[in-house]
Amino acid sequence: MGRHLAAAAAHDMYATGHYVMDPGVVAPQVTDEALPGGSFPEGPLPAVFEGLSVPIRTAASLLGLSPWTVAHLIERGELVSERGGQYRYVTLTSIFSYRRRTR
Repeated sequence: MGRHLAAAAAHDMYATGHYVMDPGVVAPQVTDEALPGGSFPEGPLPAVFEGLSVPIRTAASLLGLSPWTVAHLIERGELVSERGGQYRYVTLTSIFSYRRRTR
């Protein structure tokens, strides 16, 4: 859970531009999901978020929604989830993409 929160904090710093990048450091490969119209939201997501996921309750907190609403967004295909035993986890990239689409 700690790495998930660290990634969320890193995203907030990246999204607001409050980070310092050493000019000698090469940026990692980044990817982002396409929107339904085939376009991409402004700016790519850092590759550090690939493969990270959070429980539905945490995703709901990040989005300011109820866990019930997040479950319905998953069913409609607006958020991507993974199963871990009996629990479901929402990928951070889908959460950030959803936030960008619904601003």
